[in-house]
Amino acid sequence: MAKEPLGLGLVGCGAFGRFCLEAYAALGEVRIAAVADVAKGAADALAAAFSVPAHYAPEGLIARDDVQIVHVATPPGTHRELVLAAAGAGKHCLCEKPLALTVAQADEMLAAAKSAGVIAPVDFVLRHNEVTEAVKDIIDSGVLGKVLSARLTNCASDGSLPPGHWFWNREMSGGIFIEHGVHFFDLYRYWLGAGEVLDAHAEAREGTGQQDRVTCTVRHAGGAVASHYHGFDQPTMLDRTDHRLVCELGDIRVEGWIPLTVAVDGVLDDDGASRLAGNCPWDSLEILERYTPERGQAGSRGKQRNLTQRIRLRYTPNPDKQAVYADSVRALLADQVAYLRDRAHQRVVTEENGRESLALAAAAVRLAAGRP
Repeated sequence: MAKEPLGLGLVGCGAFGRFCLEAYAALGEVRIAAVADVAKGAADALAAAFSVPAHYAPEGLIARDDVQIVHVATPPGTHRELVLAAAGAGKHCLCEKPLALTVAQADEMLAAAKSAGVIAPVDFVLRHNEVTEAVKDIIDSGVLGKVLSARLTNCASDGSLPPGHWFWNREMSGGIFIEHGVHFFDLYRYWLGAGEVLDAHAEAREGTGQQDRVTCTVRHAGGAVASHYHGFDQPTMLDRTDHRLVCELGDIRVEGWIPLTVAVDGVLDDDGASRLAGNCPWDSLEILERYTPERGQAGSRGKQRNLTQRIRLRYTPNPDKQAVYADSVRALLADQVAYLRDRAHQRVVTEENGRESLALAAAAVRLAAGRP
C-alpha cells in the first residue's frame, strides 16, 4: 500500500526557497503544506503560488500537525534556533548550509535532533550529482593512481550582495568559509576523505572591511593536499567554479559550482584505459598518442610503469545548470524521505556531513584570524 506523502513546511520564502518548492512539487513522496517568512509579502506571494497557508513567524508553521519536515532556508545565524524549535516539536529538518555558525551550536542541534528521534541533515546537493559521482568512481577505482593535489577556484559574483546584505555580516553568515565554503569542504571530503586545515587566509575589500576573498589548504586522509579559493568580487558574467585534481597518472577537471562537466587527461596501459572508458558514457574519447614499448617505459613516484597511450575524455550529462540543480535538490529530499520510510536505507547525506564540513570551515576561520 502506498504511503501518504510527508508534509513539508518551508521557512524562508526567498528566491531559493521558491526554487526548492518548485523542485519538490514533482516529488510524490512529499506534499507542500505551508510556508513561513517574517516578511509578510514574501510569505503571501509564495503561499499563493503553491496554494498553501502562509505564516509570518516560524513557530506557527512548526506547530502545524500537517508538517512533518521543516525546510530551513533562512540566513545561517537563524539555523540554531529554528532546528532546535523543530526538534523540540518532533519535526524533521532539512537545513540549508551551513548547519550552524559554530561546531558547539551544531553539536547542540544534532543532540536535540537525536534525542527527539528526528533527522537534521544539511542540503549538500553537490553529492547528488552525476558528475560528482563520476569523479568519485574514477578516484575510488584507482585507475589514475592516487590523488596528489586538488585546486578549487570559485569566482562568485557580488552583484546581488550590496554592502548591507547579511552575507557580509559575519555574525549572521559566519563569513565565506562557513556560509559558502562548507559545500566544497564537504565535496572534497566525499572525494578524498577526512581533512585537516593546514593554513588559511582572508582578504578584506579596500575601505570596507568586508572579507571578499579567502583561501585555505586542506590535507586529506589519503595524502591529497587541496587548495581552496573563494572570491566574491567579480561581475555576474564571470561567475564560475572549477576543480582540478592532479593524480599520479593524469588530471581530472570539473566545471561548474553545480558540477556540469568532467574531463580527464591521463596516461595509462591498455587495461587502465579500458577501465577508465567504462567509467561512464563519455561524450568524447580521444587517443592523443600511442606509445611504443620502449617509450612507454616510464618511472614515476618510485614505480616503473608500462604505459601504452594517452587519452582524453569529456562528459557533460546535462548542460542545463538549473535543471541539474533542481534534480539534485529533489534527489536529496527523496533520499532523506526514503530513510524516514526505512531506517535501513543508507543516506547519501547524513548529519555527520554537516558537522564535519562546518568543523573544517571553523578551523579555516580560526587560522585566517591568526588563532590556533
